[in-house]
Amino acid sequence: MPLVLRYFWFFGAGIMLINIIIWRRRLLVVVENDRATPAELRQFTTWACIDLVAGPILLGFVSIIADWSSPFCAGIMQFTDVASSLVSLITLAGWLGLLWWVWRGNGADFLARVAPALGQRPRYDKSYSPSVVRFAVTLMIVVSSVGSILAWRSMPVVPDMSCPIRGVSNVRSGA
Repeated sequence: MPLVLRYFWFFGAGIMLINIIIWRRRLLVVVENDRATPAELRQFTTWACIDLVAGPILLGFVSIIADWSSPFCAGIMQFTDVASSLVSLITLAGWLGLLWWVWRGNGADFLARVAPALGQRPRYDKSYSPSVVRFAVTLMIVVSSVGSILAWRSMPVVPDMSCPIRGVSNVRSGA
């Protein structure tokens, strides 16, 4: 398998870190326009780093320790061994944390004020309603999670993935 797949999560964390740096620069304009406070900006970037950078780094370490050649070795919501279970639990924690923040915390209000500035073409004068944000984030998580699970269950098995099979004999598949 290509090296990029073995270290996929680390590459993903790097890309997300770049995104967060870009978001932070854009959100500084939002703070200057009094649509958000510096404290909100700090809190958002901190939690974005935890979820979008530290999470993939943790997934990368699980993948390396499990000796997986690809992120697909973990499966989607698989609880077949410790490593796959950890990946599933970390993924669930990210989804549930985001839903909690949007529904019970101040996430919907914050994103309603600042989300237009985070797009490819930032809009600093636009805002959304918190109910639209809650709906969009919830829909995004439901569609991506259900779609991922269904796709994983229906896609054909790649014979040369060399994913270790964890079980009684600890043998590699395809070997």
